[in-house]
Amino acid sequence: MDGIVVGVNGSVEADEALDWAAAEARSARLPLVVVMVARERDEESLGAVLAEREAEAAEILGRARERHGGELDAEVRVVHGPEPEALMAAADDAEMLVLGRRRRNRLGRRLLGSVSTTVVEHSRIPVTVVRRPEDGDQSGPDQPSDRPRVVAGVDTSGHSVAALVHAARAAARLGAVLEPVFAWQITTLAPLPGSWGWAPPIDDYERFARERLEDVIRAVELPLSPDRVQPRVVHGQAAKVLIEASVGADRIVVGTRGLGGFDRLVLGSTARQVLDYASSPVTVLNG
Repeated sequence: MDGIVVGVNGSVEADEALDWAAAEARSARLPLVVVMVARERDEESLGAVLAEREAEAAEILGRARERHGGELDAEVRVVHGPEPEALMAAADDAEMLVLGRRRRNRLGRRLLGSVSTTVVEHSRIPVTVVRRPEDGDQSGPDQPSDRPRVVAGVDTSGHSVAALVHAARAAARLGAVLEPVFAWQITTLAPLPGSWGWAPPIDDYERFARERLEDVIRAVELPLSPDRVQPRVVHGQAAKVLIEASVGADRIVVGTRGLGGFDRLVLGSTARQVLDYASSPVTVLNG
């Protein structure tokens, strides 16, 4: 199955994910599959539960069709098992799996729940987590009024290069501006050539960071004209920089781990913070 899979459960957040997935499938000219998970453990009642879930999923899809003016073609599928594993199995050969972000912390902020966390950490395909718009959301101050903006977090690791390629393809399809963002700090940037034993001027570090980003962009041969690629090199902590860049963006794309990640951590701290606090949908690639 070469399409977009979206997990639904009747929540408002899942409805937001469904609407986003429908727009993505339409833009990419891919089929849309709406998946609901039945977690019933009693084998005797499983058949009835599956039928109930299928009716519920069909009702959810019907409401989505009303929101989209009746123009929404999708397949409904009900699967059985633990939610993360069932969703990943349903989307095993899909282009993307889309989920909503629903858990809240003590301050009322929506954070990534356990199901989404497990899926993002272990999925072999890109996973997009869609947040519900909230009061106080703002448009990005530098966003062009006539084009959407797709942000890619880049640190030259393999995962981030994959994120850049994915973001570039999305930007090309959407007619969007691609914004590769490279966040740097002296403590995390590789040593400058010939800098052993002395501290170069801060401008030299920024120039070195910009050159590294430009090298990556040249190496991947982006499918965009130069005027639609707007690289940004920002001095600051990576997660904070990317979260700020997500404001007003169509989406932000990151890898699960960057150069600073430990191999034992499937989901790096930067990706985790971006997933929790980004203003836009977040697409995560495992490399």
